[in-house]
Amino acid sequence: MSKNLKIIFALILISIGSIFLSFQGGVLEKFDEQVFWLLRLPRTISALAIGGGLAVSGAVLQCIFQNPLADPFTIGISSAAVLGAIIGSLFRINPLLGSTLLSFLFSFSMLLGLSIWMKKKTRYITEVLLVGIILGFFFSAVATLLMALTDPATWTSALTWIYGSLGKLSLSQATLAFLVLVLLSILIWIHSKHLDMLSVGDLSAESVGINPEIIRFRMFLLVSTMIAICVSTSGIIGFVGLIIPHVLRRAGLRSHQYLIPGAFFLGGAVLTLADLFAKTVASPSELPVGVVLAVFGAPFLFFLTKRN
Repeated sequence: MSKNLKIIFALILISIGSIFLSFQGGVLEKFDEQVFWLLRLPRTISALAIGGGLAVSGAVLQCIFQNPLADPFTIGISSAAVLGAIIGSLFRINPLLGSTLLSFLFSFSMLLGLSIWMKKKTRYITEVLLVGIILGFFFSAVATLLMALTDPATWTSALTWIYGSLGKLSLSQATLAFLVLVLLSILIWIHSKHLDMLSVGDLSAESVGINPEIIRFRMFLLVSTMIAICVSTSGIIGFVGLIIPHVLRRAGLRSHQYLIPGAFFLGGAVLTLADLFAKTVASPSELPVGVVLAVFGAPFLFFLTKRN
């Protein structure tokens, strides 16, 4: 067995371990069947799906923009998707579907706009990141303002959702989100060799007969859909898409053939464990999982940067 397959196998075991820990965690001292089926199982499936989706999205964005700091959170795509989700919820026509659709439109538009900005010869990769951060702050501010003005009574719960919450989905909704995100990850994995060439540069891709614009457009569609599903169901969860690809690359998973599945397994495991911590550390209160990841993710990212 090759080193890459051994790492993938270890990541699968870590993911399975996080599932069992999530099932055993919580404030209850004994097993409650109703709580398990209505709360713990949907929440665990949501964490696996969303964590995996965000990690895969981060790996793809870092490849497309050729920037190690690119992820749905840092370049403002998550904030754009949140604004779309909130606007969609205002229509009150199938809120989950409407929120997801507008999240997709906003996140895809954001990605497309950043790509157009990047193509101008006078622009540098760092400028794309700065523009994304600025727009991300703007979209977050507008989203917060809309919630405060339209429904002040639910301000606290809405704010918790913005900073990351995994308790929104039912078992059927969580399962559907998981299956869709797995399917999208598989579609991205099919383009692994194309992503490997794009990470080197457009000229290298063109030299082997790959059209960078077509591949980039496909990735925009797939990643925008993934981010829309993740954000419309859980709010903004940062650091997963940023840190997980770096950890896996340092472990030796350089090719996207192994990086994509590795990111899904490790991202799901990390978010599952972070959610377990969020719902138990301050019991009976619950912390936003996005805040927990920021508290632990920022020092860890600093550690990686310093070592690198």
